[in-house]
Amino acid sequence: MAIRIVTDSTADLPLAIVKELAITVIPCNLHFGQETFLDGVDMDADVFYKRLSSESQLPTTSQPSPGAFLETYGPMVKAGDQIVSIHVAASLSGTVNSALQAKEQLPDATIEVVDSRQVSLSLGLAVTAAARVAKSGASWEETIQVTRRALEQVRFYALLDTLEYLRRGGRIGKVKGFVGSLLRVRPLITARDGIVESVTSVRSRAAGIQYMVTLAEEAAPIQQLAVMHSTTPQEADSLADRLRSLVPGGSVIQARIGPVIGTHVGPGAIGIAIQSEKS
Repeated sequence: MAIRIVTDSTADLPLAIVKELAITVIPCNLHFGQETFLDGVDMDADVFYKRLSSESQLPTTSQPSPGAFLETYGPMVKAGDQIVSIHVAASLSGTVNSALQAKEQLPDATIEVVDSRQVSLSLGLAVTAAARVAKSGASWEETIQVTRRALEQVRFYALLDTLEYLRRGGRIGKVKGFVGSLLRVRPLITARDGIVESVTSVRSRAAGIQYMVTLAEEAAPIQQLAVMHSTTPQEADSLADRLRSLVPGGSVIQARIGPVIGTHVGPGAIGIAIQSEKS
């Protein structure tokens, strides 16, 4: 019997970490017209961003089906495992609902479905915290406690190169404090209690990156820190180097924003996720 950690592909976790911590990732769905792809399985990020820039119609996204969760949970339950299933904010996706529907069909299973109220690597950091403690031999109850504590400590900030993808994807209305694309500003966004909103707007990319560095410094002491990007790996490397001194051992997770989140933030997005020791 083991404690199994399950999440979805919006967590944007690097494959190496997924393998190291034995995390199970259920892919969300990406739709280009009549074509459907499994996020991170059928289409990699390079192909996705090239197609995103060239297509006239924005792709759409959808949650995994209850059946996909049943296919994942079933063998784990049969093996006697206990499951902590941690997912993207229910206010942004139907993923949690699909997981709960699957759980209802396994009445004798020990499954905790957690609405993270987070997205991308702020979800991912909570998942890694849960996976590490489960791997260390913690009980199911202890793993749930660590998960919920981590979710109180994580936050993410993303600098967008354009508001166009948020607008086209219907998410612009959820960005509180939006100034307007006519001013040619770049928004720095976050998620608070499952709602995407604006932190500030900046006139230059350098100013936005510096603002994220300042936010990370203010969050210290930091347990975990990640840098994410959609299409600017060298810029992400540079940002990670600037932040290493804030993290124990200088260990900064670096990750690519996957297709489902990339649909809404677009090319040129860069961000950080933090697990602070403060809540």
